[in-house]
Amino acid sequence: MFNAEELNILDNIKLIENYKAFLLSSVADLFTSMAKGNKSSTDEITDELSEIIILSYMLGRRLGISFSEIDEKVIKKLKLGLLKEEADTQYQDCAKLISYIREGREV
Repeated sequence: MFNAEELNILDNIKLIENYKAFLLSSVADLFTSMAKGNKSSTDEITDELSEIIILSYMLGRRLGISFSEIDEKVIKKLKLGLLKEEADTQYQDCAKLISYIREGREV
């Protein structure tokens, strides 16, 4: 019926579809949590944001993109944001995130 390579490809496709569905669900959950306003806990929002980040990395990996490639692309986009942003607060956010990613993500 299917050889091992074909099964591996099918499993990979299924996993990619699952990651996509979980990612969309997590974004919807984040919006729901944010819509609650004060009723929503910071923990709820942090949980959803972390899930979105994790799923993005896992989806990228299944699509053949390494974690470091994603990090480098994020840094490039942040640097572009530094050049475009005029608001001091947004500039500081971009600069802090670049530093955080480059310095090994020390909390």
